[in-house]
Amino acid sequence: MSDTYAIADSIHVLQVDEAPLLDKTAEFPDRRGPDSLTLTTTDRADSALEHLEDDAIDGIVVADDLPDRSGRAFADTVRERDSTVPVLLLTESESVASDALSNGVTDVFRRDAAVDRSHLLANRIRLLVEHHQSTAIASQTRRRLTELAEQSNELLWVFSGDWSEIQFVNPAYETIYGRSVDSLQANPAEFMTAIHHTDQDRVIQAMQHVSAGDPADLEFRITKPDGEQRWVRAEAQPIVEDGTVTRIVGASRDITERKRRESERATELDSPDTPVDAMPDLFYELDENGDLIRWNDALAADTGHEDADLASMTLAALFATSDRESVRQSIESAFETGETSFEADLLTADGTTVPYEFTGGRITAADGSTLGVAGIGREISTRDSHQQALEQQNERLDEFASVVSHDLRNPLDVARGQLELAQMEHDSEHLDAVKRAHDRIGQLIEDLLTLARNGEAALDSEPVPLQTVVEQCWHTVETGDATLELQTSAVVRADPSRLRQLFENLIRNSVEHGQTPHTERQEGTGEQRTTPSVSQSQGAAVGLTVTVGELNDGFYIADDGVGIPADEREDVFDGGHSLASGPGFGLRIVDQIVDTHGWSITVGESDAGGARFEITGVEFETA
Repeated sequence: MSDTYAIADSIHVLQVDEAPLLDKTAEFPDRRGPDSLTLTTTDRADSALEHLEDDAIDGIVVADDLPDRSGRAFADTVRERDSTVPVLLLTESESVASDALSNGVTDVFRRDAAVDRSHLLANRIRLLVEHHQSTAIASQTRRRLTELAEQSNELLWVFSGDWSEIQFVNPAYETIYGRSVDSLQANPAEFMTAIHHTDQDRVIQAMQHVSAGDPADLEFRITKPDGEQRWVRAEAQPIVEDGTVTRIVGASRDITERKRRESERATELDSPDTPVDAMPDLFYELDENGDLIRWNDALAADTGHEDADLASMTLAALFATSDRESVRQSIESAFETGETSFEADLLTADGTTVPYEFTGGRITAADGSTLGVAGIGREISTRDSHQQALEQQNERLDEFASVVSHDLRNPLDVARGQLELAQMEHDSEHLDAVKRAHDRIGQLIEDLLTLARNGEAALDSEPVPLQTVVEQCWHTVETGDATLELQTSAVVRADPSRLRQLFENLIRNSVEHGQTPHTERQEGTGEQRTTPSVSQSQGAAVGLTVTVGELNDGFYIADDGVGIPADEREDVFDGGHSLASGPGFGLRIVDQIVDTHGWSITVGESDAGGARFEITGVEFETA
């Protein structure tokens, strides 16, 4: 079979049946996707196998009672030749249908001689073929992306929205961090142990911003297991679904060499004798007569002339003959007007020419007299090629986004539409599996589009009913047997998605930590982490009541759980502090969302002895 898949305008179906239900081309003028089924019909298995060998067959409809063998035996033979082509078996026997699905048959259709079901049969085989093709496209895309990721020198990764689970990481992690992929998958917080202690707060703050819906781009130092210190730049982008950050995708790369060069250049600039030599561009200085009197190392290196040769050369000798007059006029313009800008071909010692762009300005003494002209030159031979490369890159990006949006999303929409039709006509657990596969493909498409189109979320305040957003969050978070009490009907001005994340984190905090805690100190960090017992931490809170109420200038969320010890209340909003197993960033994200809105948050004890979080400074929307 071909390695490239697409959903065509017509599906070619091989029908093997003495009394075929499909006796003409079936058209679908009002449906999305292919317009028709093209049929090849035969009544014998041997003849059908010849067609399968010679023709491009997309799907097979076969009766169970063929003259030369059973439909099930025919399906077994087909599977020996092609393990993927969909095979739909026509039968009137319940036992045959059950047995067939456990062998080589993809699906079963009940034959009923008394009823014309040809249209249903056409839709069923069409659905099977389109699902097969869509799955093949997604599998092919995933395989190619995985191959690209494994060959990339950049570290590519996908975390869950709260950083507690690593969902994907490529082998570059082992090269950059010096640790195994398996160890990161076993402990998603492992990379934090490599980050230099003076950079950890910045990294944690950036992670919290991303979990709150904002992208991040930062540089920090890491220490590899052998003690080697490296610089890393990381870019992270949140994936937001229904107002909640569900995944975080990003890329990291080693920038140690760039940092080394920057450090060396800074050291050179600190020396009063060599500032111009640290410049990557050409530097020149002319006296009041227009003669070259000072230059940097770049001029000597780019022209191939020794400093002694440059000292004895006229300015014109540094340029191609055709450009010397225009250069002279440009220098005169600098003396007259105070500045100049021109392009000319620099002539090297071996006789070659290189296009440069020069700028310069007049140098004056304290008394206003002219001392000369100084400026810089920059090679422009690479400018056009860089612009062309940038345009090509943008074209590839547009093409990539087009492939994801059209060539993948359109077939997926087709498959989803046909799945809805099939679920109305046929109740099957296989269709539920198809829906789950479609959802996974959809998630992959959204992640790819996010990587291709980087954006920044901004605070967008609007009137938000507290009751509505809290009820939505309650159905989103795993709350077990906990109970919600709403004692407010207030409408506040807030960013809806971030307010929803605030309540999700606070509700999750109450449900997960509303049981008897056990405090332990994390090794090597000096931080305390409070965790429930194993039996408690494996499920949601039992018998817990969470209350959301209204304050004069805000709102609160309280529970009747075990509460937060008074000596820990000042620390709960710090990154890394957790009352249960996990990264400990949930309340820090809440604090960040509150701060972004210009509100304030405090934590205390509820009337029932549990935890109570109060958010104040909130603007209410009045009727």
